[in-house]
Amino acid sequence: MAKDKPKQQTQAELALQDAQALLEIWLRIKAFFVKAASEEEITPEDERNFLDLKSEVQRLQRLLKNKMVAGLSFGEQRMQDLLKQSISIKHLRELPKMDRQLLVNSWHFVFVHLARAVGALQFIVEGYRPSAQAAKTGGGPNISELKGGAAGEGKGKKKERAPIGKYILVIVLLGVAIFVVGKRLQWF
Repeated sequence: MAKDKPKQQTQAELALQDAQALLEIWLRIKAFFVKAASEEEITPEDERNFLDLKSEVQRLQRLLKNKMVAGLSFGEQRMQDLLKQSISIKHLRELPKMDRQLLVNSWHFVFVHLARAVGALQFIVEGYRPSAQAAKTGGGPNISELKGGAAGEGKGKKKERAPIGKYILVIVLLGVAIFVVGKRLQWF
């Protein structure tokens, strides 16, 4: 009886594993940004853990860059820039509040791109193949193209979109108006 050889993983499967590991570590990095913004004591162990996570992020980033499917990105340049600026937790704490907020915004930007890459890789591993045009242009598929490709839908249809942005803007403006009027009338 012949033994079946284990199936060799595809490039997309390997990239997915690394991207998921990187996303998990990236979430742990956020905890250190939160700690830097708090008054909680920063221990030498915290600093060591932060530096270890930074090293692991850089290692996984290099691996993922080499395995990434053509046309997909995960915010790698912004990730590198953020890690270069984040010398230590103590250093982060000493930054002006506005600079810390900009670093958190950069963290979030990378998080969104990394999560998007993980989702796209999951679709690819499940059998979706990006169009030749997306692979050539490097623009990469967006989520709606991925979902449509996975479901076998054609590209000829154009969906009507609700003006959700307008609704949100109106709700925010109403909230601000109620708040201002409430403050003037001393409702709260």
